[in-house]
Amino acid sequence: MDIGSIIERLRKQKGLSQDELADKAGTTKSNLSRIEKDNQWPRPDTLEAITAALDIKVYQLFAIAEGERLPVGATEFKKEEWELIGSYRAMEEEQQSAYLALAKAMNKKP
Repeated sequence: MDIGSIIERLRKQKGLSQDELADKAGTTKSNLSRIEKDNQWPRPDTLEAITAALDIKVYQLFAIAEGERLPVGATEFKKEEWELIGSYRAMEEEQQSAYLALAKAMNKKP
C-alpha cells in the first residue's frame, strides 16, 4: 500500500506545496517528504493531522489506497473550488444567501 504516493497526489491536487502541507499538519517538510516517498510510515497522530489538512479522513485515505472509488470529496475538487468553499464558510448567513443567489443566477442558461 503506497500511502505516501497517495498523500503526495492529494497534496498536489489541492495545490499545496510540501511546506504548506507540513505546516498545516504540524510536521516538518523533511518528514513529509520521507512519508511521500514511502521511506517512512507516519505515526498515527501524524497521519491523522495530514489527512485532516487534506480535508479527508484516514479511512478515506486507505480506501483510495485500495482502489475504492469514493463519493465526491476532497480528491475531486480543484484548488479554486476549495477557495470558493472556504470563502462561503467564512461568510455570515445573509452573505451566504446572497452568494448562492448570485451563483444560481450566473448558472442559468440563456
